[in-house]
Amino acid sequence: MVLDISQYICRDEVISLTQSLVQIPSVNPPGDSPECAEFLMKKLRSEGIETEIVKAPGSCISNVVARLRGRRTGKTLLLNGHIDVVPPGDGWTVDPFSGEISHGNIYGRGTCDMKSGIAAAAAAIIGIHRAGSPFNGEIIFTAVGDEETGSKDGTLHLIDRGIIKGVDFGIVCEPSNLEVDLGNRGCVWMRLTIQGRAAHASRPHMGSSAISYAAKLVSALESLEFKCCNEIFEVTSPSLLVTLIRGGVKVNVVPDKCILEIDRRTLPGEQVETVIEEVSRVIASLCDDNVKTQLEVVKGWDPYVISPEEPVVQALRRSCLSVLGREPKMGGKAGSTDGSHIATKCHIPTAIFGPGNPVLSHTANEHIALEDIFAATIIYSQAAIELLN
Repeated sequence: MVLDISQYICRDEVISLTQSLVQIPSVNPPGDSPECAEFLMKKLRSEGIETEIVKAPGSCISNVVARLRGRRTGKTLLLNGHIDVVPPGDGWTVDPFSGEISHGNIYGRGTCDMKSGIAAAAAAIIGIHRAGSPFNGEIIFTAVGDEETGSKDGTLHLIDRGIIKGVDFGIVCEPSNLEVDLGNRGCVWMRLTIQGRAAHASRPHMGSSAISYAAKLVSALESLEFKCCNEIFEVTSPSLLVTLIRGGVKVNVVPDKCILEIDRRTLPGEQVETVIEEVSRVIASLCDDNVKTQLEVVKGWDPYVISPEEPVVQALRRSCLSVLGREPKMGGKAGSTDGSHIATKCHIPTAIFGPGNPVLSHTANEHIALEDIFAATIIYSQAAIELLN
């Protein structure tokens, strides 16, 4: 069955919903998601869709959970996305929370990553509901407020609560240029603390500079070569980058402490344990009796990839062919998404598909084509109906 959702929800309604979401700042950190979540919940409830806000104990983060049930029992589809956005930063030529529309695009923080995907998924279930919910089973829609800082109070909390239990198919609505991503690279965030010995900078021989040792480590770590490769991913090999350095107290003091933050991207088959061993070997190779080091894992996302033959992938493929008139490309995301947690912790075959060019995520003048948002709405609805009939 092919549902023509354009009979039940129009393009302008979807664009207006996107614009309204962008105009509500939901920056994370610190986690300003409640207002945006409340708006989305009220919108869905006004359509008669069962919706609630779920929070982790002691957290300010708000997560929207909506359920749409079909005419009979059947399988369950999860549509997942996040309403939190990164801080706007500098370099904008428009107000980052204006939702300004110009030359066929909508501008603002989160337009691409990923309030357009949230709007398209919400509009899809609204349209399906208006059409009389012509499917069997259930659609669960989760719009979480904590993805940009690690998902602990977002998707991971929903998993712990059992809200995603028993789901058969997953679609993470992150920007993919309306192509189908079969998974994403994983990520391990590590913190390395280096303890040296302070001294007056005029007598450097009496101290041990944690920063000097850190400089050698940065060079050694970023010179690592990785043997594994997977051509399905946008970035086909693992990567390691030192992204933050903090150290020193004053210009004339030998620094006794330096902290490195390390971002290590992984491919399917790599384990956190082996990543830790790899970094530990580099540290050991630069052994210095005058410094002490402590390595800890801060957060992690597992890499994953699913078969292109999975029903969720094929449903998206056929929907793209119907709506866009072309076959979508199959790939894998360079970055990590909540798809990692859904696929590896819940064992749900999860595709990543959404409107927007991921290269524009987190950039100044972030924007998305209006037509792509409505196209995604139709594709989500058609894929859902196919999977649940």
